[in-house]
Parts: sequence; C-alpha cells; structure tokens
Amino acid sequence: MAIGYKTLIMIDNSMSVGKANFILSRETAKYICEHLNENDECRIAVFGEDIEYLTDYSNDRQMLSDSIDKIEMTDKDTYITDNLAAVLNEWMHQDVACRNIILFTDGEEKEPVLHANEELYYMLKEAGYPVYVVQSVEKKSIPAAKNLSAIATISGGELLLTEFENSEGGSERIIGDRILNNIEAVRSSMSDQTMAQETGLDEDHPQETVAQEAGVSASGEAAFADTALYIASDKDADGLVEEHMNTISYMSNDTTPIIRRGSAGAGPAISLNVLLPTLGLTVALVFAITLLAALRRKNCKHREEKKTILSQVNEEIFNEASIAENAEDYDCMTYKLDASDEGATRLLDQGVQGHDIVLEDCLDPTRLYRAICDDILVVGRSRNLCDLVIDNDDSISGRHCELSVKGDSWYVRDLESSNGTRVNRQKVFQELLLKNGDILQLGQSSLLVRI
Repeated sequence: MAIGYKTLIMIDNSMSVGKANFILSRETAKYICEHLNENDECRIAVFGEDIEYLTDYSNDRQMLSDSIDKIEMTDKDTYITDNLAAVLNEWMHQDVACRNIILFTDGEEKEPVLHANEELYYMLKEAGYPVYVVQSVEKKSIPAAKNLSAIATISGGELLLTEFENSEGGSERIIGDRILNNIEAVRSSMSDQTMAQETGLDEDHPQETVAQEAGVSASGEAAFADTALYIASDKDADGLVEEHMNTISYMSNDTTPIIRRGSAGAGPAISLNVLLPTLGLTVALVFAITLLAALRRKNCKHREEKKTILSQVNEEIFNEASIAENAEDYDCMTYKLDASDEGATRLLDQGVQGHDIVLEDCLDPTRLYRAICDDILVVGRSRNLCDLVIDNDDSISGRHCELSVKGDSWYVRDLESSNGTRVNRQKVFQELLLKNGDILQLGQSSLLVRI
C-alpha cells in the first residue's frame, strides 16, 4: 500500500505578488489538489503576520478547490520565516513524518520578529520536511531569491518560477506535475527502503528500479531517456537573478523548469569526480552549521528582547482595555434636573428597548462606541450607511460588518469588507457568536466587546 502524505499548501495573497501571479498560484494549487494521490491529504492556508488555515487535512478535492477559489488578495505585511518556523515547530513536536509544504510566494517579507533566517535553515535541515517553493517573479529581488532558494535546497525540496521558457500557457499543469512527480519519487524511494528492510534484500538495485519506474533516477533527478539538459540561454539568464544560474536548467524538448534538489537516494557507484566535490560540500556544510550555531547564539539575545517588547506592548494594551471595565457609566452624558426633581431618580434613554453593547478601543479606552438594539446594527466608516460609525481608521470599510441580536445573544457578520473582520484573531467567514470580553478586530482597529 502506498505511503500517505499530508501536504500543507501555503499561499501568499499579499498585493506584492501581483494579480497575474496570484491567479496562477491559485490555479496551480487547485491542479495539485485535483491530482492528489488517493492516499494523500491536503490542507490550505494563507499567511501574513500569522498563518490562517482555511481547511483541515482532507482528500475531498472539490472542497479543497472551492476553498482555494475563495482566496482573495489582501494588502498586508508578510512574514515567511516566522510562519514556516511555526509550522516546523508544531510538526516536530508532534513527531510526524511524510509531510510536505508547498509555498506560493514572491519572497517579499518583513524582517522576522521571532526567528532569524539562519535559525529557519537549521530547522529545515533537522526536520527533513521538503518545501516546494513556487516563486512569483513579477518583481525580481536578489535577497528574496536567495532566501527562497536556500529554503528549497536545504529542506530537500525544489524551487520553481512562475515565469520560464514557453510559460505563456498551461503553466499550472507544468509546475503542478513537477511537484507531484517529486512527491511520488520520494514516496517510491521510501516504499522501496521499507520493502528492502522487511525482506532483507539489497537496497541498491530495488531502489534504482522503483525510482526509474516512477520517472526518476536513483539520485532523485528526473529520468528522461535520450534527452539532454542545457543551461538557460543568455536571453533567459537576463531575466533571472545571478544566484539561480547554477541551479536552473531546462529540458531541451520540454518546457518544465528543472531545479536541482537534495538527493533522494544513492547511486550504485561513486566516481572520483563525484567524491571530491562531495567531500568539499561536506566540509562546507560542517562550516555552515558551525556558523549557523554561532549566529543563532548571537541573535538569541536580540530575539528575546523583541519577545519582551511584544509582551510588554500586549500587556499594556489589555491593561488599558480593562480601565473602563468597572466604570459606572459609559455614556458620559449629563442632564440638569428641575428643582422639583431634587432627590428623585430619572432613567436615561426612556422608551428605548433592546440589548446594550459597548465597543471599547483597546489602544484608547476613552474611545467608546455604545449602541442599543433589538435587531441589526451596521458598523463601518460611512455616516450615511451605518448605525454605529467608527471613522478614525481608514482601514475600516464604509459598511464593514453587521451586529445582530438573536434572543439574548449578539452575533457578528462580515459585509465583504476590504480588510476583514476577526474575533479573537479568528477571521469571520460566516455569522459568529460574540461573547463579553471578546476582541473584535475591524481592519487595524481592535475593540473590546462589552455585552
């Protein structure tokens, strides 16, 4: 029985990717899901400052495809290093195997907050989970290309570009098939190793046979009989960063971009021409690991300082958010009573029926938004279209979300806002129950819910 893989597809949907490359990323991801091995499962996620999982692991191809279709571009900052490190940390603590990551991104990201790039490379080397990177090349960036190339190479995955020779049509199929073939090659290699261990047979010859049947050589490279490889022409090279020139090659009779990756198995014989470079690479790898360890120690203090600063900021926000928790009156309205009313008690807002809700700005607890409703409230920036107006933040849409009362409970529903609605950092895709003390995020504004 074939080994089942769990594959996490991470799609960068930030504006910097560019519309054409974003559409290609979605179509390629859908193609991969539709042509999964029947034993495999996929999970779809987008990422910015954090990872947002859109599905759980599943082999329901239609559900996965529908989830990808719903992804839209968003103006946001992207943190590739921190998000990949978070995934690897989770997987390594679970001690799971047979997992892949397929990353669609342009490589543009903010400076990592919690993890240095060198730390991520070390984790990739230790974890052994292949990362197949599809880089959007609308804007060519040497630092981004270097980082993505390192991620793919160190993890034993592969780096492919959205633009390559004859890439005008069918690119999603070409890129998708390349990634699926790589996964199948590793699967075949692992199955062969398991069979050899169980039967006590020599591992070298069965591995070579199974790999060739899967369309790859024993070393993990694609096997195409009587087909020569050649380096990209000068015209092609002008469009690629210099760092890729030694890794990117094309099939002379195929449009598939081939990027060399870590070997999936050993060949039956090793010549001197192979041995010497291998020894040199081993020495370089030992030096690199030593350097990474030193850089990790050097950056540890810096990362701890950043963590401390972030913790202090979060603590200040929630401390300030609780200032008004015990306030006796949110309205701050004053009424002058007649002399005849001295000593009497008067109810404010007489005749208004419904449920009371207060939204308190987490960064400025003196800014409160109060409303009484027994049906529906529209919240947003437009004074003409909304019942509850928040006009101090341009990231809030004109009609951003809808608050509704059902029974004794409040619910929130996003009105297809540009920057989304979140409750306790969870994105609202459908009507969601609100509880007292929840943090309602509209665009960049965080509001403490008092019900």
